[in-house]
Amino acid sequence: MPIIFTKHALERMKVRNIPKEEIINTINNPDNLLNDSFGNKIAHKVKKKYLLRVFYYIEENSKVVITAYKTSKFNKYF
Repeated sequence: MPIIFTKHALERMKVRNIPKEEIINTINNPDNLLNDSFGNKIAHKVKKKYLLRVFYYIEENSKVVITAYKTSKFNKYF
């Protein structure tokens, strides 16, 4: 399934220094996958010093990335 990035997601990724490859890997191979209250998917990937959270939804056989960020608050999400 193709992965599409919204303008907002691309802007946030640039500011937060998160490469596309890292986002794609997190979506395709998440360590944990959740749903938020709006029906979006939240893919988690644990890295050495942080947790990467990628928010996306599925639309017409595509995964549309909304935003992504890194956090060191592992316990808050696990």
